[in-house]
Amino acid sequence: MKLIEQIKSLKAKYNNLDGKKHFQILGIFMVFYFVFQETLMYALTRSSFGSNFLLVLYFAILNGILLWGIVVLIPPKARRIITNILLVLGTVLICAQLVYHSFFRTYFILTSVGRGAQIVEFMDIILELIWNRLWAILLLNLPVIIFAFVISKPKVDYKKGVGKKRFLPLIVALVIGIAVHVTFFLLPKESVAREYFLYLNRPYQASEYFGTYTSMGIDLRNTVFEIGSSREKLEDDYTDPTLPSMPTKDPQTEPSKPTETTKDPDFTDPEQTETPTEPEPTVDTSPNILNIDFDALASSRNSDVLAQMDQYFGSVEPTLKNEYTGIYEGYNLIVVTAESFSHHVVDPELTPTLYKMMTEGIQLTNFYNPVWSVSTLDGEYVIVTSLYPKDGVWSLYHIASKEQAFSYPHRLPDYNSYAFHNHTFDYYSRDVSHPAMGYDYYALGRGLEVKPTWPESDLEMMELSVDKWIDQEPFNIYYLTVSGHAAYTRLGNAMVTKNWHRVEDLPLSEEARSYIACNLELEDAMTYLLDRLRDAGIADRTLIVLSADHYPYGLSDETFDEFAGEEIDHQFELFRSAGIIYVDGMDPLVIDKPVANIDLMPTVYNLMGVEYDSRLLMGRDILSDSPGLVLFNDLSWISEFGRYTSSTGAFEVHAPYDPDSIPANYVSSINDIVHNRFYFSRLILDEDYYAQIGPPLTEAAGP
Repeated sequence: MKLIEQIKSLKAKYNNLDGKKHFQILGIFMVFYFVFQETLMYALTRSSFGSNFLLVLYFAILNGILLWGIVVLIPPKARRIITNILLVLGTVLICAQLVYHSFFRTYFILTSVGRGAQIVEFMDIILELIWNRLWAILLLNLPVIIFAFVISKPKVDYKKGVGKKRFLPLIVALVIGIAVHVTFFLLPKESVAREYFLYLNRPYQASEYFGTYTSMGIDLRNTVFEIGSSREKLEDDYTDPTLPSMPTKDPQTEPSKPTETTKDPDFTDPEQTETPTEPEPTVDTSPNILNIDFDALASSRNSDVLAQMDQYFGSVEPTLKNEYTGIYEGYNLIVVTAESFSHHVVDPELTPTLYKMMTEGIQLTNFYNPVWSVSTLDGEYVIVTSLYPKDGVWSLYHIASKEQAFSYPHRLPDYNSYAFHNHTFDYYSRDVSHPAMGYDYYALGRGLEVKPTWPESDLEMMELSVDKWIDQEPFNIYYLTVSGHAAYTRLGNAMVTKNWHRVEDLPLSEEARSYIACNLELEDAMTYLLDRLRDAGIADRTLIVLSADHYPYGLSDETFDEFAGEEIDHQFELFRSAGIIYVDGMDPLVIDKPVANIDLMPTVYNLMGVEYDSRLLMGRDILSDSPGLVLFNDLSWISEFGRYTSSTGAFEVHAPYDPDSIPANYVSSINDIVHNRFYFSRLILDEDYYAQIGPPLTEAAGP
């Protein structure tokens, strides 16, 4: 009873506070609201608190002052209702980001919110994620509850109690906000924080520096005002630097020559008798380019942006043709984007077909699948365009209205081109994007009547589709699978249920076994595909390329560690994967340099002898002598010589290279290339650049 009386007494005292005191308490609460939620979100979405968290707190305080300055200017009659609505909306958004991150390990962009109707297909997964994070959601709502039942006071007239000083918080917030923008404009372009604040629309990466609310604000600002466009950066010098070479720590010495002995000058050793041989054919090492005069284009432009693009692409070092150029000329092509596929699932006993294709084809020992902002759709975009996706939009949908001179159907105009997907035909607007690439497109609800389970069967898709194209050589086929999709549980995943008997005795956790069970459907689909190609007698003239859209982010950290046998590095190793380039009966080849799925398209074109311009794609021919380089969404990268972490600026050198011998400009040179590729990849989409080049690009196609 005493406690209740004390609460009533405190409430009475609070209600009797004058406008000035309430004005101050409201300001303290607004700062608390942002600091509390940002701190909790940082703890829930980051592995540790780094020095960047101090910047997050700075922006949390600034946001609190800004909201304080706004609500005190609202008329007293409406202030309580409007303030409660604003706090509830903000909390709903931040809780939604938490739930989204729990599954995708990134934040959603506002563009996806506007196209979110199809999310109801995954309502069971969403409800499970909400349940698993319910305690955190309740904690995030604590400030809202405190305001609604304690702080909120109706009809306080700050005009009488505070006077003109009520404008002070808003003025302070605006002045500081302007100063922050100016500061970031003046920072060197190498600053990662500057890129996230001004140009890159990557909410999760930006939240490490500015917090969740500010990162969503940057997303909104860039979406509305397109500050991330080209026109703010025309003064920068965009020319890819020449990469310096790096000496090894223990350079290999030349093998010693055998000791010479004196022999009878009249003696002839039969084993050393020279026989006439035909000279080795000369390998064409000319650049993989088209007849495009970028200097002439730049001089004729009315647009500074297009002229800048011409100058940049004219400066890019092209990849060279090599001994593998054209070895599969005229072959059929099958490209597979496999949902959440990973090297963790490949096993000689469980998945013999995938194992054979990975180890007896072009074996990519350092293959990565970086994750982008829009999940599977951006993963597809990278594979079918060899461009990096633009932040804040559905890039594959937006490029549908642009010239796509390098799409597989456009580069292979004499081929019969089909695309298949075993989930809903219009999910992510694929009914627009895939026909625009030049494919005859089939999916669930559009001519491919797979059984509508969740997820749908890859094997069934293959069984229903192969007869549509197998007798139409030459063919160019694209498959997007779905059987490997999360959640990896026995309840609610049809592929786990179907294949559970094949994995139930494995000495692994249930989630690990469920993930393998899902991917056994991909194994069965690829087995069926190869069997049909062999039966038709064309497996040895069909090039098959397979990679994932992204790493299996539906798996828990514990399961990743279980697969790896150690704690997985989330900066780089989390994204290691398997890429397959395979022709039945080919001579195996091992490639050790770091590569990614963005490099597959130029590699395919080189293998097939297809004309393309390597300067205009962001990937590089894996089989060329071009250095390996893998770019990640947070501006980190892996090269043949080491790994660079953007958030810390640290460069870890790979053995056997000597850290003391790193040229002073090596890291900065790679950083320039990374920024250039992201920047100009975005401009290709924004400016419809391929269409601006004209006939030298759009009319040159085919092997």
